[in-house]
Amino acid sequence: MSIQRLRHFIALAEEGNFARAAERCGIRQPPFSQSIARLERDSGATLFLRAASGTKLTPAGEALLPEARITVSAFDRGSALARRTAQAGHPVRIGLVHAALWGVMPALLTLARDEEIPVELIQMRSNEQLEALADGRLDLGVASPPFAMTARMRTIPVHGEEIVAAVPASQAPAMGDTIALAEIADRLVMFPRQQGPALHEAILALFATQGLTPRIVQETPEMMTTLALVAAGVGAALLPASVARALPAVGVLYRRIADDVAVPSWPLALVHMPLPATSPAGRLLAAWRRK
Repeated sequence: MSIQRLRHFIALAEEGNFARAAERCGIRQPPFSQSIARLERDSGATLFLRAASGTKLTPAGEALLPEARITVSAFDRGSALARRTAQAGHPVRIGLVHAALWGVMPALLTLARDEEIPVELIQMRSNEQLEALADGRLDLGVASPPFAMTARMRTIPVHGEEIVAAVPASQAPAMGDTIALAEIADRLVMFPRQQGPALHEAILALFATQGLTPRIVQETPEMMTTLALVAAGVGAALLPASVARALPAVGVLYRRIADDVAVPSWPLALVHMPLPATSPAGRLLAAWRRK
């Protein structure tokens, strides 16, 4: 049962049509059909119901599909790791969400320098990191949980960042060291929900505890863009405290939340697939665990 036949099986399961699936795989339909027939002989089961209107999976095919996806993904990741390992001095590729740039990243870079491990940092959203880890394009990821992981994926929780408010200086020149949620509820700049559903809901729930329904005036996935919008007076935003420490911005004031509420932390986690202990990524991960 070859990897290529499993690729053909997945394509047909997703396309529901032999011609489209063969075109997607870049081969002619007759050898594609032969590949599917051979896979059915090898597996000892009929995997597809064929009809003039197209094909659909049998119960046996439905049972095989998730395992086929895992197998192909593992093979692709292993091949990518093997190619990179063969390249002398290849860097450890680390995915980072924006919230990790000023808190976790310096610690990772310090460890990498101490271990003499070259690294390449790539800014990616959490879900994009999971896909890149699964297929071998990333070695490690720093993402914002919760998220749906594959069976082989592992996480190491990172201490969550305190959340603070970023407010336009022009709209609150005499403000104290703290700010009430009611003062920013009518003009909130937020990241899109799909970027972090759990944190997005936790922030909205924070306002709800004070009987407030925030008005989101702008959504942006980028923290630098968020700060620019705040500085321009578009609205206020809730951000990790590491941003406030590292990025003093003209036109932006950072303030802690004044209300007597349990402010959620901005969660982060190191994410990885199984790594050889002697690989550069495995050594960097071990150094992180020891720190």
